Amino acid sequence: MQEEYGSLMANGTWELVPLPKDRKSVGCKWVFRTKRDASGHIVRHKARLVAKGYSQVEGVDFNETFAPVAKFTTIRCMLAIGAIMDLEIHQMDVKTAFLNGELEEDIYMDQPQGFMQDGKEHLLCKLKKSLYGLKQSPRAWYQCIDMFFTHEDLFRSQADHSLYVKQTGEYLLIVIDYVDDLIILASNVSILKWLKSRLENEFEMSDLGELHYCLGVEFERDRASRTITMSQSKYIEEVL
Repeated sequence: MQEEYGSLMANGTWELVPLPKDRKSVGCKWVFRTKRDASGHIVRHKARLVAKGYSQVEGVDFNETFAPVAKFTTIRCMLAIGAIMDLEIHQMDVKTAFLNGELEEDIYMDQPQGFMQDGKEHLLCKLKKSLYGLKQSPRAWYQCIDMFFTHEDLFRSQADHSLYVKQTGEYLLIVIDYVDDLIILASNVSILKWLKSRLENEFEMSDLGELHYCLGVEFERDRASRTITMSQSKYIEEVL
């Protein structure tokens, strides 16, 4: 919780102000998750402050919504191309992705439980950055990451707006965006390192190395025969 709150403060997510008379505040709560790898081993314990977006009023608290979710057809097609062309295939995760998005609307939120500032308990958080749980947060994050890829001259696919491609005479670079999970395919290691470096300069990232486990799917690669096998044995066991 302290780590998450520190990220929120470092990012300038809100400022404390009195609630205007004509507005209602949005609540918030702490959500806890245990993140595991493909083998089921605990990777980390995570706390996230989430706004109670279900209380938002359309036209007042938010207008448009959109979540950057790549189609699984796109993921399978790109990985098939990556296997055939023997591309480098890595994955990265954007830490607190939604905190990078800029809000267009004025949102007032209660101070988080356990972190109310002494002497300022009557004030509310006026959000300057988007927060998990808000209706418009995924769209604000998508605008941010889309602007980044466009600036780096990656072409956004019209077939899937979460797919970005950059192809020159020297290299091929493909990025698949699934909210805050990125799958990167590159024809050589140097261009892969370049993109990772640019992402790490712009956002707080986790470099997860070669693609093995992402979106609940396990990936097993045989580079000699140029194949990638996808399976969901861990997910199936959990369902059973």
